[in-house]
Amino acid sequence: MVYSSPDHFERREALRKTFLNSTFYKQETIRAIFLLGEVYNSSLQHIIERENLVFQDIIQGQFIDSYRNLTYKGVLGFKWISENCQNAEFAAKIDDDVIVNFFKIFQHLSFIKFKRRFLMCDKVNPNLYPIQRDTNEKWNVHNDVFKRMLRYPYTSCLGPAVFISRDLIPILYTTASMSPFFWIEDIYLFGILPSKIPALVHHGINQNVSYNYQYTADCFGKHGKECGLVVGMPDPEDNGATVKIWNSLIKTIH
Repeated sequence: MVYSSPDHFERREALRKTFLNSTFYKQETIRAIFLLGEVYNSSLQHIIERENLVFQDIIQGQFIDSYRNLTYKGVLGFKWISENCQNAEFAAKIDDDVIVNFFKIFQHLSFIKFKRRFLMCDKVNPNLYPIQRDTNEKWNVHNDVFKRMLRYPYTSCLGPAVFISRDLIPILYTTASMSPFFWIEDIYLFGILPSKIPALVHHGINQNVSYNYQYTADCFGKHGKECGLVVGMPDPEDNGATVKIWNSLIKTIH
């Protein structure tokens, strides 16, 4: 399940051509969906509908597409996967601005297929993630929420990429239906909800994640399949960055 903004046509196209394309994997199949909210612009909506006619991989929720509604986007993804992917071996939630080395997952982290109540991610320990109170901050939280707290009291995941055991998606979806809404999605989906699920494990792959554009490009460019990254971040200012990085990796795989 890929979080995507409605006008990110080029990013979706790049992901379909690269690591979300099952033809690159000999014994594995990836089924990708792009999660979008509603748009006010009828012309943009028409283009999205045409795109979906071609690729049939866009799921559009009944909420306005915005940062404040990312939690709804995640719950929409949980619902869709629960209803349509009962035979999946595991699930992944990613943003459309990352690159995921599924070769590395299939080769070295495939144990997630056999885990239960298991999240694999860039793990954040409890009382580490600061609660932003400044109204000028993008992720500011009102003083009435988490009163007198400075940091979130949950083990959680940083949001760009989270890998989820097959049994956990419907459990998370059911738990969300019974839990008060909180708009910061990585805290809600991968911190608050998991805290209500007994025996759930957060497994950190922090050393295999980079949000540095240059390091991501250099690692895959110089080391190919030997690059230790599972999740990297291409330069968002370079529309061709994902394809370039993927091509560097593929040359060393085949």
